[in-house]
Amino acid sequence: MARLRAEDAERRAASGYGPDFLEAFARGLRVIQAFGREKRHMTLSDVARATDLPKPSVRRALYTLTCLGMAATDGRTFRLTPRVMELASSYLGSNLISTLVQPACERIGDRTEQSCFAAVLDGYDIVMIAHSLHGRPDVLAPTIGLRRPAFNTAAGRAILSQLADEALDAWLDRLEPKAMTDFTVTDKKALREELRRVRRQGHAITVQEMRRGYHAVAVPLKRYDGATIAAVCVAAWVEDSAAGSFADKYLSVLKEETETLQPQLL
Repeated sequence: MARLRAEDAERRAASGYGPDFLEAFARGLRVIQAFGREKRHMTLSDVARATDLPKPSVRRALYTLTCLGMAATDGRTFRLTPRVMELASSYLGSNLISTLVQPACERIGDRTEQSCFAAVLDGYDIVMIAHSLHGRPDVLAPTIGLRRPAFNTAAGRAILSQLADEALDAWLDRLEPKAMTDFTVTDKKALREELRRVRRQGHAITVQEMRRGYHAVAVPLKRYDGATIAAVCVAAWVEDSAAGSFADKYLSVLKEETETLQPQLL
């Protein structure tokens, strides 16, 4: 069995994962996660740099993925194949939220003629679990598994606003906000006040904070017992819908659909 690098051993010890943590499996997942929209084809060296893993480990991971049909190579570069989606489908197929929410997103998209998506909170990001693409396709280019920061997105704020004060303060204390546009709010005190305002009004609106040119409105998605488990969001280009009327135009549809879903989310 290959021995861990000294820095990897130190990282494992510091993580507190314990002796049952399977380092080889974790490395394989890091290799998969290294690929993305801007890194669709990578050499072995590219993947090693992106993951900060030794080349022999990366080579074994890529070889294994290729044997399993989850990666392909032309002899120099590697790319993921559609079979990787089986990993996501296992989650989506076993998760009642995504199963029920996808049709709701499609209904909202049809009724608003704008892109709609649902997302869950994962650490400091939101992760898309359902979507319906309408209007101009470059508004969000939504895909299942897409990650975006939670602090400056309407969906993220809709979920965060439902946290208890103590949990929210702890989340904000560890947050390292980075501006993505000139409109991004990065002051933690201002963010805390905004999240409390979202909590009071029951929905979140962002205008050009995540990407220039578009705004979004989102509401929390709650299960039958009132616990917030996700958020549903409509996004549109600013010129397609004036900011002042944005919430009025789509909020009633969002609330109607999420309220219909709530009793079904056990």
